[in-house]
This record gives sequence, structure tokens and C-alpha cells, in this order.
Amino acid sequence: MLFAATALVTGRPASLAASDVVVGSNQNKTYDCRGGTATVDGGFNVLTLRNCSELVVNGGDNTIDAGVVERIRITGADNRITWTEAADGRRPRIANEGLGNVITSKRAAPDPAGAAKAPAPGTAPPQGPAPRDRVTISGDQVKVEGAEGSVTAKADGTVVLKGGTDEAPPAGESIRIEQDGLRQAYDCRGGNAAVNGDRNDLSFRNCSQVAITGDANVVAVRAVQAVQLSGDGNTLTWERAEDGSRPRISDTGTGNSVKAKR
Repeated sequence: MLFAATALVTGRPASLAASDVVVGSNQNKTYDCRGGTATVDGGFNVLTLRNCSELVVNGGDNTIDAGVVERIRITGADNRITWTEAADGRRPRIANEGLGNVITSKRAAPDPAGAAKAPAPGTAPPQGPAPRDRVTISGDQVKVEGAEGSVTAKADGTVVLKGGTDEAPPAGESIRIEQDGLRQAYDCRGGNAAVNGDRNDLSFRNCSQVAITGDANVVAVRAVQAVQLSGDGNTLTWERAEDGSRPRISDTGTGNSVKAKR
């Protein structure tokens, strides 16, 4: 193919203008999609992708760094895919229809200017929260505290929720658990959840995906589409959704226990 031949002759990463990238097998390359779609039909590739709007993986046994991407769809098996959060915290929509795939994320690079910027002169500040809430802005994070708990938004896109008995982010947003030893229930409202801490006792519902990279967590899920287990010594209990569907579960860790709720 033309873009593959170009990469071999010039030694530079292959890229196409206003066109999509299609990859076969046994390649170790970097591609710039320039806003197009990357389709990996083959297997045993080691790929670095940049500026792709969508990644489609039909093959198997691929290792792919997708960078910042809007959508990921996987029908193949045993692929290892890493994506990067956008600078504004956006994450890709992921459809994992294959088996044994491991999908992980990387945080966006911090904004050197900081997460909070002062309003331009002559402009009105944004409307504040209810009087019972307290907002604290400190360099790289914004924290809102109220009677129900607190929400902390950091410059790297991390959102930390504390307090209450059933925390819920805005619809479609993501939950990330960085702490250890929490006992909490969450409603993802269609978003994703990531458990990076250890020894937590957590429950999730209505999630697109729950990724557990920490260790020794006890996690219960209900009406969740997919669960990725890459940590060790975790206990996962899953419950079917109201329509009878069950989650797709990938376990690449060691010593994890997975069982259905009776």
C-alpha cells in the first residue's frame, strides 16, 4: 500500500491527508490519521496512532497506542489498547465486542496555565453554587464542598468524589477513584468508572465500562456493559441489568474473584 511503502522508503511515520489509515499485519509503525479513521484488520502489530477520530480493530494480538481518539470499536480478540484523555477531559466512546481485549487509559498532559483562569476584565464571573456550598480554587484544582460531600476537579482532568451514599456525576461523565479504603456507591449515568486505588468497597451501576487497576478492592456492578480487571486480588460481583444483559468481563490480573450475584 502507498502509505506503507512511503514509511519504508523515507523512514518517517506514515500519514495520509484527508484519508483513512488501514493496517495489515506484523507492522511496527507510527501513523498520523490527520482526522481520519484507523482500521486494523490484521494482527501482531505494534502501532502508535495520532490525530485519529476513530480506531477500529478487527484483528487480534495487536498492541496499539491510540492517543487522543473520539471512538474505539473492537471486534477482534486479545488486543492491548491504550488511549489518552483529551486536554479538556474528554474520553472516547468505546465498544468492545471482542474477547480478551485489555483497554487502558493515560491522563492528559497538565495544562501549564492551570485549570482555573480569572475572567476577562469587564465580564461577569460565572454564577456560583448555592449558598450552602463552598468553592475553593487552588492553582491546579477546583473543589466544591456541600452538605452531600465534595467534588474536586483537577487540571489533569481527574474528578474525585467524596461523601454521600450514592455519588452521581453529570450524565456521560467519568468517575475515577484514586483513594484507598473508600466505601461508596456510584451511579455512572452512562459514563465510565476507573478504580485505581486499593482496598475499597464500591458499587457501580449504569456504567459503560468499569476499569479496575487497583488491588484488593471489593466491587459490585449492576447494569454495567463491560468490566476490565487488570489489578490483583480484587473481588467482583456482577448483577444483570433489567433487560437481562450481563457485562463483558476481561480479567488480566492475578488472584481476582469474579462471580454473579444470586
